[in-house]
Amino acid sequence: MARAGRELSKQVVVCLNKLYKLQNSKWLELIQRSGEYAAIPYLVPFLSSDDHMLEMAAENTISDLLRRCPPHELIWLSEQMREHLPYAYRENNRRWTQLTTAIMGSWSHSVHPVKWIMASFHPDGYVREAAVKRIVLIRDGSEIPFLLIRMNDWVSSIRFRAHKALQQRIHEHNADIFIQNIALVQRLTDCGREHRERYDALIEAVYELLRRPTCAGALQAGMQAEEVYIRRFCFQLGLQCDHLNTEQLLQWALQDVDSSIRIWAARQVSQRLQGGNLLSVLEYMRHDSFPPVRREALEQLTYGFREQAAPYLHRSLLDRNAVVREVARRCMSIVEPLNLVEFYLDTIWNAENDSSKLATALYGLGETGQAEDAEVIAEEVDHPEVAVRKAVIRGLARLDIRSYGHVLRAALLDPQPGISREAVPAIRRHIYILNRDEWLYILSETYPRHVHRNLLRLLPAYDRWEQLDMLLDILNQETASWIRQAAGHQLNRWIHQSNRSFHMRPSEEKADDLLDKLKACERRMDSNKAHMLRWMITS
Repeated sequence: MARAGRELSKQVVVCLNKLYKLQNSKWLELIQRSGEYAAIPYLVPFLSSDDHMLEMAAENTISDLLRRCPPHELIWLSEQMREHLPYAYRENNRRWTQLTTAIMGSWSHSVHPVKWIMASFHPDGYVREAAVKRIVLIRDGSEIPFLLIRMNDWVSSIRFRAHKALQQRIHEHNADIFIQNIALVQRLTDCGREHRERYDALIEAVYELLRRPTCAGALQAGMQAEEVYIRRFCFQLGLQCDHLNTEQLLQWALQDVDSSIRIWAARQVSQRLQGGNLLSVLEYMRHDSFPPVRREALEQLTYGFREQAAPYLHRSLLDRNAVVREVARRCMSIVEPLNLVEFYLDTIWNAENDSSKLATALYGLGETGQAEDAEVIAEEVDHPEVAVRKAVIRGLARLDIRSYGHVLRAALLDPQPGISREAVPAIRRHIYILNRDEWLYILSETYPRHVHRNLLRLLPAYDRWEQLDMLLDILNQETASWIRQAAGHQLNRWIHQSNRSFHMRPSEEKADDLLDKLKACERRMDSNKAHMLRWMITS
C-alpha cells in the first residue's frame, strides 16, 4: 500500500468501507500508511465525529496525507472537496457538509490546524472565510499553500484576506516555502476575477524576493528538488540573478536528469557565455544523451567557432542519431568541403574492431551514398554484431532494394528479434518483394513467434482485398491459436476502417473466391461479422 495519486487503490477502498462501517481508528492508520491523498475527502467527515479518539486519528491521518500531497495537487484536492461523495458515504458526511460559522465558533483555540485547513475547502463561503481568518494566525509557513489557493476564491472578501496575509509573508524566511509552492504562485498568472494588478504585483513580489542574494541558498536547493517544474523554475530565475555564477548554473542545468531542462540550458549558453567558457560547455553538450542537445551544440559550434568546429563535426558525422548526423553534414558544408561518401567508406574500411563506429558509418553511407555503394554495405550482412546488421538492412533498403530484396526477406526470418523487426519498415515500403504466397507459406511454417508477429505487421501494406483474402486464409489454416486471434483482431480493424477511404470493388472472380473462403471459415467467426463481410464483398 505504497502508492499515491488521484486514484484510490483497491486496498484503500476496502479500508474506507470498513472505516465507515465499523468506525474504528485502526483503519485510519492503514490509510495513513498508504500515503494516498485521494482519500482525504472521504476522511474529512470524521473531523466532526462524536468519538474523540476517532476524531484525533482522522486529524493526524489527514495532516500526514496533506504533507505527502504535492502542492500542485492541492488545487485538484480543493475541487474534490466540493464534490458529492458516493451515496454509501453521504450519511457520515452530513455533519461536515452542514458545518456553519456558529459551530466553528465553538471550536477551542487548541483545535488541530487541519480542521481549519479543511474548512477552507468547504462549499459554504461563510465557512471558508471563517477558516481563512484562523489560518492567517498560523505563522510557520505551512499556511502559505492554502492562502495561495484562496487567492482565486469566488468570494471577494476571502481573496482580500488571503492577499493581505500573503503580502505579510513575503520575506526571506519563507523563500524555500514559496519555491516548493511555486506551481500555486504561477497559477495566479491565469487567475484574477478582478483587480488583475493585485495578482501581478503579488507574483512579482515573490519573484523579487527569490532574486535577492540572501535567498540564493533556497534557489540553489530548489535546483535539486525532486519535482521537475521546481528545478526548471529555479534554473530560469537563477539566470536573472547577477549574484549567481552563470556558467556554473548552466553546467548544473546541463547535468539535470530531465531532458527539457537540458535543452533549455543548451539554448541559453550562446547568449550567456563566450570564448573558452562557451567552447568547453559546448564540448560537454556534444556528449549529451539527448539528441536535440547534441544538435544544438553542433549548430552553436559551427556559427560561433567556425575555425575550430571541423574536428567536432567529423566525430558527429558518426553520431548514433540520424538527425544529429544530418545536422553535422549540413554544418560541415558550411565549415569545409568534404566528400561524405568517401568519408563513410574510409571509416567502414578502417573500423575493423570498432563495431559501433562501423554501424554508424554504414548508416551514414546509406543516407548519403548511391546504388553502387550498396555493394560495400552488403559485405557486412553476416557481421556478428546485431547493431551492424541492422545498419546493413537499413542501408540496403535505402540504396538498392531491388537487388537486395532477398537479404531483407532473410532478415525478416532471422532468429534475432531486433534484426527481424528492422526489416519490417523496409519491406512495408516495398511490399512487392514479398508476395502473398510467400507470406502465407512463412506464416504456416515453424518460425519463432517474433517472425510471425512481424509478418502480421506487414499485412496493412497489401491491397485492401488482398488483405481480406490473406486473413481468411489464416482463419482457414490450422495455425497457432494466437495467430488466429491476432488475425481476428486485424479482421475487425479491416471492417471498421472500410469506410474511411474510397476503394474499388473486387472483380467478380475475386469476389467469388472471397465468398468461398468466407463460407469455409464462417463457423469460426461471429455470425454478424460474417454477414457484414458478405455484404461488403457483394455490395
